[in-house]
Amino acid sequence: MRERVASLLHRTGAIRAVMRLRRYAPVPHLSIVTYHHIADEDPAYPYDPGVYDATPAQFRRQLELIARFCTPIGIDELVRAIDGEPLPENPVMVTFDDGYLSCHDVALPILRAVGVRATFFIATGFTTERRLYWWERIALIINQARRKQATIAYPLMMTVDRTDPTLRARLVALVKNTPGLDVDRFLDELCAALDVEWSREIEADRANGLIMQWDHVRALARAGMDVESHGRYHRVLQTLDDAALEDECTYSRIEIEAQLGRPVRAIAYPVGRRIARESRIRDALAAAGYRIGLSNKTGVNRLWPLALRGVLPIDPFDVRRLSTDRRMNDAMFISQIAVPHLAYVDPE
Repeated sequence: MRERVASLLHRTGAIRAVMRLRRYAPVPHLSIVTYHHIADEDPAYPYDPGVYDATPAQFRRQLELIARFCTPIGIDELVRAIDGEPLPENPVMVTFDDGYLSCHDVALPILRAVGVRATFFIATGFTTERRLYWWERIALIINQARRKQATIAYPLMMTVDRTDPTLRARLVALVKNTPGLDVDRFLDELCAALDVEWSREIEADRANGLIMQWDHVRALARAGMDVESHGRYHRVLQTLDDAALEDECTYSRIEIEAQLGRPVRAIAYPVGRRIARESRIRDALAAAGYRIGLSNKTGVNRLWPLALRGVLPIDPFDVRRLSTDRRMNDAMFISQIAVPHLAYVDPE
């Protein structure tokens, strides 16, 4: 039903009328769209195929729709809106998580050509140390495994079979959900069990072909893009003890500020789980110097007038976003921005 409504809105030109009407809404809605990696589909791609959200052609079309119907904003406007200042008409934020090289090589030229700003959330440890994202290393291990089946003992006894189509998802879930996991130990044991050659030199070479270096990040900043934190090693905050949580949040901010010479005020939570009811994590984020936290909880943000915020407060650490997917057509993309109820909102 959502897709049919979106198609009708787009086909009849009703999107323009809806966007005009939104100007008069008593409660402005801010939609924030999320990307990770922009690339053409490649059957031989050795990494996680679920991470790239749009082809370059799709991305350009989506930006052109945003430029036509919306007003792109950045972190400055979001901070001011949280503080009670009004947003421009039909505000939208374009965001990227992680720090893939395609952000610089593919997305940036398109952003500049179309005239849309974006905010890039960087997982700094991989950028600085030339490490491969842990989920990409999992995918690569499975694709390069010379042994079909093996048993690993850490963090629990389990049989891994490289031909099992659910293996990658199960291993990723293990990293996401295991408190206190030593990720390097787990990945090294997985490599050894499945007979995959690995070294720091191999990893750095892989990272150089997939992940931005700081020169690329500085180029984003010089082009007028915002650069904010995505943690240090992309660890799920709920799985970390206090010391690891401080390291994950604080040092990412420090690294970005040292590299770019400008303040970092926002963090997009690694993996995107909400922390709205997690007082320990909220306190750690505030202590680390963040003003705003963004989840991947699907939804739009209602920016209530100051007069109503005593009754309907805005939680700066529960800013929600809309996911993108390369299977999403143009009609659905712009319609979920124009009509928030068309977005796939997760249940509370």
